[in-house]
Amino acid sequence: MIELDRLALFLGHPYALDSGLRIFSPTVNDISSVGYQDYMIKLTLCSFDKNMILSDLFGVSNDAINEISELDDFEILTSEEAIRNHIASSLSFFVHGEVEFDPIYQAFMLEDRVLISRNNYLEIADVIKQLNCSKAESEKLNTTSSKAKEMLKKMMMFEQKQKKQDDGLDFKDILSVLCAANGNGIDIFNVKNLTIYQVYEQFERLTTKDSFDRILPVWANGHLGKDDKLPEWIKKTKL
Repeated sequence: MIELDRLALFLGHPYALDSGLRIFSPTVNDISSVGYQDYMIKLTLCSFDKNMILSDLFGVSNDAINEISELDDFEILTSEEAIRNHIASSLSFFVHGEVEFDPIYQAFMLEDRVLISRNNYLEIADVIKQLNCSKAESEKLNTTSSKAKEMLKKMMMFEQKQKKQDDGLDFKDILSVLCAANGNGIDIFNVKNLTIYQVYEQFERLTTKDSFDRILPVWANGHLGKDDKLPEWIKKTKL
């Protein structure tokens, strides 16, 4: 896994490739402009995980996927023009530019430079996942269509099973909690400017601090057990 600069992510800076091309963590406003479901589809397409893409988005049977299990994901996903066009469109969302697939270079191009090829697609997919606080195994989409032959035309009809937090909050609720929290300067008027990385990072810090604030009076009044410890909130976040 590529080690991204946590400070740059915290401040909302894009990730810069050696070529000078940049990949962005989308803001809440960016996600709202396309819709959360479409955003999740774009994120799935940029994973370059052929099993997840073909099964969850396009309804391809497990038997059919097993037949190509030994083949390279990039090769399979770029062999069909319609699929690679969907991937190019999804990549465009995360790089703030128009991405196109070049059949000669066998690569996704941006500004006449190679963005993704067979040589680096796993690394770029990993960068996009980190910028979006996403893990492939947790981002699942379920189809509402039973006709796989219409998969491309009906792609937008697929319902995604939204990533849920342990407490059942969805993305909108997380934003609402951040807006209601005291002292962080986040409100309904500026929350749209946060990147999705910043949203989840701040939410993680907030929940840790909230646990501390809740237990502090109990500790101060001597009601904690002898083996119980006051939780620490000044610590490194997971993100």
